Amino acid sequence: MLTARLLDLDMTTTRRAASQTDFGQLVDIHQAEILRYLRRLTGDRTTADDLFQETFLRAFRAFARLGAQPNHRAWLYRIATNQFLNHRRSRGRSVEVALVADTASRGVSPVAAHEREVVSLRLRQAIARLPKRQRVAFVQRQLHGFSYRDVSAVLACSETAARANVYQAMRRLRREMAGWGRTT
Repeated sequence: MLTARLLDLDMTTTRRAASQTDFGQLVDIHQAEILRYLRRLTGDRTTADDLFQETFLRAFRAFARLGAQPNHRAWLYRIATNQFLNHRRSRGRSVEVALVADTASRGVSPVAAHEREVVSLRLRQAIARLPKRQRVAFVQRQLHGFSYRDVSAVLACSETAARANVYQAMRRLRREMAGWGRTT
């Protein structure tokens, strides 16, 4: 009887160690892209870092119950997206999306560099004004290169709905950008 308990304990310990190793590999593979994603969604490094830690803490807690998950990447993005949406809901304020701007302006005139900064700022503001689902779908598809299947998995919707969210986001952004060249 004691031998059976020790074997069970040993198997549990072995499974737990294997699970931690698997989770560690998952973190190594996806941590950089999840952090970039959260920084783009929040526009704030500190908030993104906090959401990043909470994302992987929640993922760690749920990892043992996950079972055979065919797409760990989408699963992590879904947790990160939910953390962002919960954070935004709790704050009740607009969160700006930070796009990676090309700050290396070697060989570019100061006027051109300033214009690039203005366009980048306007684009970040336009993306921040998108409805939440459209913003998440747009950032995942256009900035992170997700497939529509992955976007749908993260948003827990159909691929058609994911396509529609990206399309509507692009349509809104094009409409806004069309008016940028006009003087008022």
